[in-house]
Amino acid sequence: MNKLAPIERVSRSIVRVLGLNPGPFTLQGTNTYVIGRGERRILVDTGDGAHPEYYDLLKQCLGTSRIDRILLTHWHADHIGGVNQLLSMPDVVVSDCSVYKHCNDAIDSKEDVMAMLSAARDCLHDITDGQEFEVDGGNVQLKAVFAPGHTNDHMTFTVQGESTGEEGGPLLITGDLVLGQGTTIVDDLQRYMDSLDRMLGLGPSALLPGHGPTIHGCGADGKPNAVRVIEGYIEHRRMREMQIVQVLGRPSHAGGWRIDEITSAVYTDISDPKIIVAAQHNTLLHLQKLLAEGKVRRFTRHSDDHVDLWELING
Repeated sequence: MNKLAPIERVSRSIVRVLGLNPGPFTLQGTNTYVIGRGERRILVDTGDGAHPEYYDLLKQCLGTSRIDRILLTHWHADHIGGVNQLLSMPDVVVSDCSVYKHCNDAIDSKEDVMAMLSAARDCLHDITDGQEFEVDGGNVQLKAVFAPGHTNDHMTFTVQGESTGEEGGPLLITGDLVLGQGTTIVDDLQRYMDSLDRMLGLGPSALLPGHGPTIHGCGADGKPNAVRVIEGYIEHRRMREMQIVQVLGRPSHAGGWRIDEITSAVYTDISDPKIIVAAQHNTLLHLQKLLAEGKVRRFTRHSDDHVDLWELING
């Protein structure tokens, strides 16, 4: 993948500012987006708060303008960790800056989430599905689209009044629902698949992901690459499910398959221990979905130290 510029204009009124926090799950870093061209602008996501150089990039991007609203796609630290620091920076945000995040009691009561949003206690507002945000006198409109699955509080945003040069649907700020490279981790697979279907129905012309490069342009058939990528995500999950079912259809020495055995059989190209743990999590999500659909059975044997085993239900 090509190296991302620290600051990149992705459309007339949207600038991507890289969070400078690279890693196995963040790729080259968290993408944050400054939206607007006027004196007051919107910031989507804030990075993790651990890299002072990020704030220098924001200042460079803003010049004399200021952020008056911060929209958060979801609760993960690499997206909300910079909130407290930003709210203490009058050369970046206005004194009455508001912070918006979709409310979820189970998530918002976590100690780490409360700590990362402690400075926003008096200016934190809910984001509801369909809520609209305007900037530049209404010339650019953001609309919140609830898209759970990666997390249960996950929001995406369509952007109207903007274009990356292609005709078609809106730009879509995807958070971690869809990445610019690779696939994402998921908390709830069925809700995630439903969210992908909803995003596909929007017919976006471009995807502005939480990590990785912007996805835009069209293929030779005229289909937007944004649509093609979402379709690919859906197909990828279906393929993984089919692979898991195929593994469960093989004979097992224990009469059933452990999570780590299924994962090793399906994810044959990974070796990073952290990625292996994430892959096992994904395998479990697929198994839970199949269990809810009555397609697999989970059981334990005393001889296996009560480790869960899984088998396919025939017929």
